[in-house]
Amino acid sequence: MRYAVMAVVLAVAGFFAWQQFKPKPVVVPTPIPTPAILLEPAPVISEAEQAKVIKSAHDQDPAVRWEAIVFLDKMKVPMALDLLFEKLHKDQDLALRAKVIALLAQRGAQQPADARIAEHLILAAKDPEPDIRLAALQALQTIGDYSVASAITNSLKDQDERVRLQALRTLNALQDRKAAVIEEERKHQEELRLQAEQAAKNR
Repeated sequence: MRYAVMAVVLAVAGFFAWQQFKPKPVVVPTPIPTPAILLEPAPVISEAEQAKVIKSAHDQDPAVRWEAIVFLDKMKVPMALDLLFEKLHKDQDLALRAKVIALLAQRGAQQPADARIAEHLILAAKDPEPDIRLAALQALQTIGDYSVASAITNSLKDQDERVRLQALRTLNALQDRKAAVIEEERKHQEELRLQAEQAAKNR
């Protein structure tokens, strides 16, 4: 009887010891879902409300017109770029037109750029107002599209010396830009050549 009790005690002790030292199952944490990434910010107003902002772009106050233009550009409203072109050439406020040129320079420097931006800035470089001509040439320098270099040479005969000077600065910047593009392509071709040679040696 005594041996039976001892056997039971040992069995119970062994069971608890096994429970204490047995490998614990690995708990895999539930992965946290990745938040959805919106490629474009959701508009804060409806299309019907956007129409009200478009009307504000033609307000009598140039400050109101400008804020409306900036908002429509941020919203990427389809007609925003055409509105910028209209204000560039036809708005009565010179300060607003200069701001529009600066905004077009930002958009033109982004890739892919709308080719119409450079075309309208070339037209603005012939504007009756020298400050607009100057700003247009500065914008073309910012964009860096050297395909418009030939058109810029027309500004070398401008009556305003500031415009003539900026035309040369823009041409210099475009030449530097073209040289940088060619050098980048040369390096790329050299890398491809070295990779091809290395691949041939490993055969």
